[in-house]
Amino acid sequence: MWDYLTGLDLFNAVGILGVALYLGSYSALQTGFLRGQGYAYASINAAAASCVLFSLWQKFNLSSALIQIFWIGISAVGITRLFLIRHRLRFTPEERDLLKTVMPDMPKEQARELLNLGNWFTAEPGQILTKECEPVPHLAYLAKGEASVTSGGRQVALIKHPAFIGEITCLNGDEATGTVVLTRPSLIFTINAQRLRNYLNKNPAVQDQLEIAFSRELRYKLVA
Repeated sequence: MWDYLTGLDLFNAVGILGVALYLGSYSALQTGFLRGQGYAYASINAAAASCVLFSLWQKFNLSSALIQIFWIGISAVGITRLFLIRHRLRFTPEERDLLKTVMPDMPKEQARELLNLGNWFTAEPGQILTKECEPVPHLAYLAKGEASVTSGGRQVALIKHPAFIGEITCLNGDEATGTVVLTRPSLIFTINAQRLRNYLNKNPAVQDQLEIAFSRELRYKLVA
């Protein structure tokens, strides 16, 4: 086997490299190391097709060549589309701060879809965000301000920005473990809990990103 590999000419060697890239990218996609809508997957497939196409110069096969040409073209279209989508995305300063703080690794197009589900608003002290023993109506992100958490009639925590509110129970529909009331003028981003659950059921990659952010947030709160 080694003698065969060392005896390969340039065309066959490049062709085998192309096969390795095809198999590697598909394996990475199936195991979660690559995303199907990212630059990396399309670029690797374009490179793989180019390698196989190059190898066909030695022994030309029309059908194989057409497959590789179309594969390169489709990959180029995908890369161009992704570039245009990301180039056109716009985020407000508040949205950029939210993403940088809690979801820095989320792809921009996914982040834009998620943010489009909710709304920003300012709120005054005394506004109730969750009520103990009642379903959490929305996921809230406290961008600016402060909130008090009470349970059983006594204060158990003070939440300072930036922080999620309702992240423990909003995804499964459980009742709130405490009542959260704003204590200062605040800037808040909220997403309806049911709308969020419906979206995440169709977008598991976004759910994974959110659960990582929630776990990090919970650790901070437990330490506090």
